Amino acid sequence: MQDSFYNHVKSGEKNLNDLEGKILRYIVSLRGDIEQATSKGIAAHFYVAPNTIVRLAHKLGFTGFTELKHSYLLSLERNRYTIETIPLDLQIIQTKDLVHDITINKVVDAIEHAGHIVFFCSGFSKYPCLEMAEKLKIMGKNTDTLSERHVMRHYAELLGPDDLVFSVSISGETEVSIDATSIAKSRGSKIVTMTGISKNSLSKLADIPLFTVEKQVRFGNMDLDSRLMFHYVFEMIFERFFERTQQAEMES
Repeated sequence: MQDSFYNHVKSGEKNLNDLEGKILRYIVSLRGDIEQATSKGIAAHFYVAPNTIVRLAHKLGFTGFTELKHSYLLSLERNRYTIETIPLDLQIIQTKDLVHDITINKVVDAIEHAGHIVFFCSGFSKYPCLEMAEKLKIMGKNTDTLSERHVMRHYAELLGPDDLVFSVSISGETEVSIDATSIAKSRGSKIVTMTGISKNSLSKLADIPLFTVEKQVRFGNMDLDSRLMFHYVFEMIFERFFERTQQAEMES
């Protein structure tokens, strides 16, 4: 049996540079549309030569783009309805290993000093953000949660150095989140990102990047990925913030 597309990606991704990683994520995002895609068309999308796409395929262990495309199409057919079998306990352990105690303290410092906290999110990622925002609001912080494309961009243009932005996305490649976060960063806002563990464009914008172990769930073309680890990391952050707040009140 031939190795699956994702086995090739797992073994070869470490050999990719940043641009090749971005091209690979774009190819994966095409899903069924990959059938009509060509190496020349993908190269034109990224303003590179077609042999860049061929080199990417070689680094992943394919003979060329045609074999890569065929492997991906087979993978899509096999996995139209899938759920990764990562045990919940393992997700928590691995995510906890990714989010160091020092990092949690840095995020809590940022929350304490922020005059205003904004959450940029979309899809199911908005639910852990809404919960965290409401908890912080109860604790006296001024918070907003934004998930609509045009509102996020407009709001970002109004932010400044006194604002803290949490930008949350499983893939870290959600265009609207990258766009709004880039604007907020250019205006001096502090940026905390929360994404899956893979290299991604959003985390590169962060003052404090947070990574979680994601669990993929697919129903056809629908993204039903678990956001449970987002809830988990937000809970760790909130508990630390709550403890500090209580200690400060006792000392005052």
